[in-house]
Amino acid sequence: MSVLRRTGWEIGIGAATLAGVSIAAMTAAHAGGFAIREQSAYYQGMSFAGAGTGDTLSSMYWNSAAAAAAPGMNSESHISLILPDSEITATDGALTGDGALCLATNDCESGDIADPALVPASYANYQINDQLYLGLAMNSGFGLVTKPDNTDWAGSAIAITSDVFSINVNPTLAYKLTPELTVGVGVQIEYLNVRLNNPDRSAELDDIGFGATAGVTWTPAPGTTLGVGYRSAVSFDLEGDYNIGTSFDAEADLTLPDMVTIGLRQAVTERIDVLVGYEWTNWSRVGSIPVDVTGLGTPETLRLEYDDGHFVSVGLEYAYTPETTLRAGAAWEKSPIPDEERNVLLPDSDRIWLSIGATHRLTENITIDLGYTHIFADDAPICRAIEGPAGPCDPGTTPLLIAEGDASVDIIAASFKYKWGGGEPELEPFK
Repeated sequence: MSVLRRTGWEIGIGAATLAGVSIAAMTAAHAGGFAIREQSAYYQGMSFAGAGTGDTLSSMYWNSAAAAAAPGMNSESHISLILPDSEITATDGALTGDGALCLATNDCESGDIADPALVPASYANYQINDQLYLGLAMNSGFGLVTKPDNTDWAGSAIAITSDVFSINVNPTLAYKLTPELTVGVGVQIEYLNVRLNNPDRSAELDDIGFGATAGVTWTPAPGTTLGVGYRSAVSFDLEGDYNIGTSFDAEADLTLPDMVTIGLRQAVTERIDVLVGYEWTNWSRVGSIPVDVTGLGTPETLRLEYDDGHFVSVGLEYAYTPETTLRAGAAWEKSPIPDEERNVLLPDSDRIWLSIGATHRLTENITIDLGYTHIFADDAPICRAIEGPAGPCDPGTTPLLIAEGDASVDIIAASFKYKWGGGEPELEPFK
């Protein structure tokens, strides 16, 4: 196999395999790595500060105890419109003719590599008795879809498009040990399908994986809520077709990272609350992944040597009227992808989030949330090498491509919450 063909497989598959969302934009539009954070319009308005506190059903994504957030029977439908603006500019390397060739052909720039996209999320709960609640969440937690407007740009020789579909179903049980302390556990059932097209090959792999969720919320004093949530890793035995003119069977063992979320809500006055959040994602467990292609001999190796991801946020809520709450927030996100591992399908970088939002109760049964975020992403240097296993430009390697990614993102989110009744919404207090 030629060096260039080997490079295309390793960079393309390696960047896109760890992914999943039914409708998604480029990873730069979401969270660090390939994660999708847009699971709640409510928390979108605060840059997801306090997302683990269990204040509303959509907190269930981060904390299973949030299944007990509302009495009776309730549902929430959330939708996020992601409007990314991201492009890569090649500056040097063999694919650019040392920069001169792509300038002569106007192919140094990729054009926008991410289209607008919608990300849905749904939640529901049912109160069984004064202590036990059933919950259900449907989300897409990971995702990557990229295709450059200019498919002839210099980096297209490495990889062109990726398209991934997944859905995560998370049934949950929450139990109120006391009025102040709630615990929750759940099961993740996730389907993942990966389709990739590189210059000289294509692949499609899929599988169903299983995991768990858990969480606790605690109100140690009036006006103070602390929540801690955990989403386990989900493992997949991906199988499918690998095509280079001839179709081969392919297999890859993949484990998506686990995640811990901590949230705090603190009342400052009767109308003002401050929220703080921290999220850790265990991307460093992923490492490099062998892909066994039947009939091709030596397995391919996917370089995914990432660091752990970190996300820190702070938000403010103001009860403007009994029916309307205003909010704002900011966050800093540390990308798990170090400079030396960044590639053309995943030019992820550190970023700053700024958000505003509001909640309005229309009737006793209907509430809507709105949220808006602008993301400022740092510049993202890219260097891929010819020698070696299609990895970064280590000393002594010859650059295949030197480039820089530039991105910003706007996100608009909305939700519709409905209280259906049912269960036992009016119960005697604990005795």
